[in-house]
Amino acid sequence: MPKIYPSRPTLPTHPLVQSLLRGECIGLPSESTYEVVGAALQMRDYSRITKIASEKCLAAIVINSLPALYDWMPLLEGAVVRIVRGLNAGPLTIVADGGYRQGLWSRLPVGAQEAVVHNGRLAIRWPKGEIWSELPADLPLISVPVPTASTGDELATCAGVEVVLDGGAYSDPRGPSIIEASGRRYLVRFEGGLPADFVDELARCRILFLCTGNTCRSPMAKALCVKLLADALHCRPDELPSRGFSVESAGLAAYRGGPASPEAVQVAAEFGADLSNHRSEQASVETVAWADHIFTMTASHLSAISGVPCISTPRLLSPTGQDVSDPIGGALSDYRTCAEQIIQCLKERLPEILES
Repeated sequence: MPKIYPSRPTLPTHPLVQSLLRGECIGLPSESTYEVVGAALQMRDYSRITKIASEKCLAAIVINSLPALYDWMPLLEGAVVRIVRGLNAGPLTIVADGGYRQGLWSRLPVGAQEAVVHNGRLAIRWPKGEIWSELPADLPLISVPVPTASTGDELATCAGVEVVLDGGAYSDPRGPSIIEASGRRYLVRFEGGLPADFVDELARCRILFLCTGNTCRSPMAKALCVKLLADALHCRPDELPSRGFSVESAGLAAYRGGPASPEAVQVAAEFGADLSNHRSEQASVETVAWADHIFTMTASHLSAISGVPCISTPRLLSPTGQDVSDPIGGALSDYRTCAEQIIQCLKERLPEILES
């Protein structure tokens, strides 16, 4: 008779962990369905996992942090990294090369290696749930979803596992979505518990421009960046999100909701950019944490956010380290000079932005 353990166990002495250490498979609830789990180094029979797996339910290495992702895929880059970073734990399986042969995969037994590699790519899974984050970090796990099992009893019956942690009943068990990554690009191979449009939103390259009041320099930088990106991608500015880019601006001392200065609007229009609908935004920790590329107008702006947690390193917009001078209160020619400086900086930054 299978043993169904209720609620949250006390680890690491719980029979669930002891079963893993003996090389047995156990059943655990995740965010989207029940999953069959085995310890990659201890499993006696890897076919227990591979027989359950299918094209829509891949056997995958389990991780529980972003650094752990790089332990297994040290060369992973591009949009899929942004997806994982934005989602963290959730209904997602990543299938990619990512240099996995140089990572921890090389230390696994052959049976484990074969179980988690599909068509030359390693599958990685970061399940959501308290139990997953508390399992021993030095115990590499292989997991495969079983969407056909909506309760712990059903999992024990259909998957043949003898130890299951009861997570209640799933009314709509769909299993994780599967994203296949190649280089910096990705493809939603199977849309499970993660909608494809949400994946696309997570994958966007996010660019942020910062100045003081968010009425002149950073709005012009945003508008001109949108123009240059759209030109480079041969699309309309409003199509940039569907092409993988989001561009924003904010001010370190801005009043929220104010328009761009009339001079900034006029000069931006002269260069083919639109600032007519701009409304100023106050920079926040969340704003800065949102961005993949953070560009400040001056060194003082850069210094002001030096202690803010960021997913990327803030930089001056100017690759040569020059400040973009503030045209506020100046003549229209000052705004044109400012815009020209911004455009020159953006043209130098554009290749790396497009590459990312």
